[in-house]
Amino acid sequence: MRNLCRLPTNTSFPLSISRDILLPSKPSIYRRSFLPRANQQYRTMSATVVLPNIYNSIPVEIPAHISLTQEELIAFPAFKSWISRLTSSLHSDNNPDGYTLRHIKVTDVVRFGNTKIGFLMLNAVVRDADDKVSLPGAVLLRGPSVGILALLHPANTPKNNLYAILTLQPRIPGATTSMAEIPAGMLDDHGSFAGAAAKELEEEVGITISNDQLINLSELAIQSSPLLDKDETKESIGLANASPVSETQDGENKKQKLDGLFSSAGLLDEIITYHAFVHEIPEEELEQWKGRLTGLRDKGERITLKLVKFDDLWKATRDSKALCAWALWKGLEEAGKLPY
Repeated sequence: MRNLCRLPTNTSFPLSISRDILLPSKPSIYRRSFLPRANQQYRTMSATVVLPNIYNSIPVEIPAHISLTQEELIAFPAFKSWISRLTSSLHSDNNPDGYTLRHIKVTDVVRFGNTKIGFLMLNAVVRDADDKVSLPGAVLLRGPSVGILALLHPANTPKNNLYAILTLQPRIPGATTSMAEIPAGMLDDHGSFAGAAAKELEEEVGITISNDQLINLSELAIQSSPLLDKDETKESIGLANASPVSETQDGENKKQKLDGLFSSAGLLDEIITYHAFVHEIPEEELEQWKGRLTGLRDKGERITLKLVKFDDLWKATRDSKALCAWALWKGLEEAGKLPY
C-alpha cells in the first residue's frame, strides 16, 4: 500500500489526490505542465539523445514521463549556456583530476504557460580520470538574472544621503507573503542585462530610464579582479579559469561575457548581474515613495515599496541580492571606481 503524505487536519483548502501526494485542487501558476495535445510526444520508455560534437556528444536521457524534445533541450538558453561553460571548464588547465562529463539525465521540466520552458532540472554524472570520484551533479537551470540597486537622492542634500528602494512582495518558495528585496528579474526577451534591469525598474518601481543611466556594479568589480584568464575574459568567482563557448551559425566558437555573481552555485546555474541607478527627487517627495503600490496585475504581481537608508540596507533585509549589491557599491566606492 502506498504511503500518502498528508497535510495537517486544520488545512482549510480543498484537496485532491495527484500521484502519491495530496495537493490543492487548484494548480499553481508555476506548474509541471505538458505540451499542448497537438504537440505531445508520448513515449513508453526513456529516450536518449546525443548532444552536438561541440559538447563532446554527451548522451542525455529523457524519461518517458517528461515531455521534452531534443530540439527544445538544445534550444533552451539556460541549458546551452550551462553546457557550454561546463564543457569549457572541464577542458581547462584548472582540472588536474581530469573530471569528465559522462552522462546527463533530465529529471523535471517546469513550463511558464503551456510551451515556454522556465526551469529545467537534471542530474549530471561527472567523474574523475580514475573513475573513483563522482561529483554532486543535481542541477536546476533557470538562466541569468538581474538585480537592481535603485537609490533615491533628495535634491540639495549631501551626496551620500541615499535611500534604497525595497519591494515587498509574496515569495512562496521562501514561505512568506512579504519579502523585502531589491527589484530583480530573469533575463527573458529583453536582449541584454541592462535592458532587463531597466524593464524591471519600470515594472516594479515605476521609474523609466535608459540603459546608459545604469551603473553595472558587477562588471566594474570584476574589471579590477585578479580572477581573469590570460585572454582577459571576465569570469565570475567560482568558475574554472576557462572561457565559456557557444557555437555560432557558421560553426565557430564564441566566448561569452560573464560579469555576474552566482546566487547558489551548488544547485543553480543562475548568475545575477547587478546594476545601480540613482534617481534624483525633490526632498519633499521622499515620503510619497513610502508604501507606494506597484507591480503588474496581469502577471499576478502585487508590490509595495519600502524605503530604507542606504547605509542601513545591510541590516534591513534577508535578501542576499540586496546585500551583494550593497557590498559591491561600498567596495567600488572605497576603491574610487564608482562613477557617482
